[in-house]
Amino acid sequence: MSKRVLIVVAVAVLASAASAYALRPETGVPTDAPTEDEMATAIGSDVMTNLFRGHVPGRSGDVMLVPKPHSFLLGEWDLTTLGTDSPTISTSHPNPWNYLARVPIIVHDPNRVEPGVVNDAETDISQIAPYYADVLGVEGFDNDPLPGLGSRCIAADDRFPTRGCPLPKVIFTVVIDGGGWNALQQHADAWPFIDSLREASTTYTNATIGSAPSITGALHATFGTGVYPIDHGIPGNQMRGPEGNTDTWLQNADPRYLEAPTVSEVWDEQNGNRPIVATVSYEGWHLGMIGHGAFREGGDKDIAVLWEAEGEDKEPLNEWFINEDFYELPSYLEEADLATLESYEEQLDPRDGLEDDTWYGHTLEELQEPLMRPGTPAFVRFTGDAVIDVMRNENIGRDAVTDMFWVEMKMPDYAGHAWNMLEAEQEDVIRETDRQLARMKRELDRTVGEGQYMFVISADHGQQPLPDNYGGWRINSKELQRDIVARFGDIIEKVTPVDVYLDLAKVEEEGIDMAEIAGYVGTYTIGDNIPEGRPGADRVPEARLDEELFAGAFSTGYFQSLTPEDLEAFGDGDYPEGDLSLPFEQQGAAAP
Repeated sequence: MSKRVLIVVAVAVLASAASAYALRPETGVPTDAPTEDEMATAIGSDVMTNLFRGHVPGRSGDVMLVPKPHSFLLGEWDLTTLGTDSPTISTSHPNPWNYLARVPIIVHDPNRVEPGVVNDAETDISQIAPYYADVLGVEGFDNDPLPGLGSRCIAADDRFPTRGCPLPKVIFTVVIDGGGWNALQQHADAWPFIDSLREASTTYTNATIGSAPSITGALHATFGTGVYPIDHGIPGNQMRGPEGNTDTWLQNADPRYLEAPTVSEVWDEQNGNRPIVATVSYEGWHLGMIGHGAFREGGDKDIAVLWEAEGEDKEPLNEWFINEDFYELPSYLEEADLATLESYEEQLDPRDGLEDDTWYGHTLEELQEPLMRPGTPAFVRFTGDAVIDVMRNENIGRDAVTDMFWVEMKMPDYAGHAWNMLEAEQEDVIRETDRQLARMKRELDRTVGEGQYMFVISADHGQQPLPDNYGGWRINSKELQRDIVARFGDIIEKVTPVDVYLDLAKVEEEGIDMAEIAGYVGTYTIGDNIPEGRPGADRVPEARLDEELFAGAFSTGYFQSLTPEDLEAFGDGDYPEGDLSLPFEQQGAAAP
């Protein structure tokens, strides 16, 4: 072979190698990736403080994800729905922004609480349990209680000159799941009872959930314990357990991972387990309101009524349940009254103003699917029945020692996930929730006596409107996982709507810096998130392809390195949605 031919061959080989190198997927962190400090500064102090409080070292994911406002993580979704009259309506809401973080706190107690007061002090849901402790004289709950309220009676000298202010016979707390201010203000005419109750109560209009992510399991534990996830140990609905990623209540109403006591169980124990501590809720994630039951030394089997729609193999169950090792399911609810629930479902048709054998276009058969039926007004009413059954059968508030009853109304959150918070279905569910709250108060008036109880309403988070209306994006979590693996190797155990769980052994073996994964996420764009060859990709506006999807991402080591001074130094941030203290009139759903 001649030298000339050898040169030509060599050039061809080099050109082929260069072409292959150019086509090779990029690996590692991009050179223009932001640092974690830069992302934190852009997010700002308010939100970073809440993220810090919500991160549980060793249990939270290894990289926490913070999508930009009105963007959120979802699984694989149909791009062909973009720009149509039938968009993908599924949403998730773990994000830390103000429209999800602001919630009502309404406290009604004629003995201690001035009526008609609107308190705009900055507060959060962690201050509810310390207020209960202050009223009851329970020690060990040292966080600040709700501002502006005292444990003593108003005008005590005139009304109770000799015996002082009596304790409430029951502290009755209702947490409206997904009932944050943005959902309520979107449907402002749907809650006349709550609105009227405000006239006889103190309402906190500048309250938040106090931590992030805004996710059920973490926040219900905050309600009960009065401390944030970093202290009570429940980061959300899922966590890293001793044997890998797990449900925080082990899908069996098992309280072993709750690391702080609740005000209810400490009050119960201090009174020889004579008080009734009870909840009617949806799933085990809500047990953080009442506590550990008999799992805790000195505790007893508190009453807990949870709904189980399906079994592990997806067979329909449609029944009340509880882990009877630690809690008690009352005998009168052991067999769910499905006939009554079905009768309520059959009455849904005319509620939308049109008798056409559907409720807002949904057939009865569709609405009775196990994973659909909790999102209807019928299930709201059915849950109200269970609450009234417990109140009557257990004689709530009928003796000299204060009882603690916690109700979780799951249905507005469920409806928001099923149909979106902006829609008429959500309005009808909120309207029925309001009616059932009025029914509960009437029962308290009848059986306990007006002025003899405390009635408190709050919510665990707001809801996510359709991103199409607010410039957001549905982030394909499966594609994000594939892209992280392509850059850093097969190191992922799981991607949730909140965080990334890594195979820590592989991360150590490969010498991967989690901060580099966080930095990569900080560069991740809509174009990156569109799977190759996916139908509907042509419907994505070209101008949006380079739009970055995440405000930030943070490794667990970064959170653990932060000091209070660091958090304060992050300042106001770049996002209006990062301001967690706004005048009430600016807190509506329409504010993007």
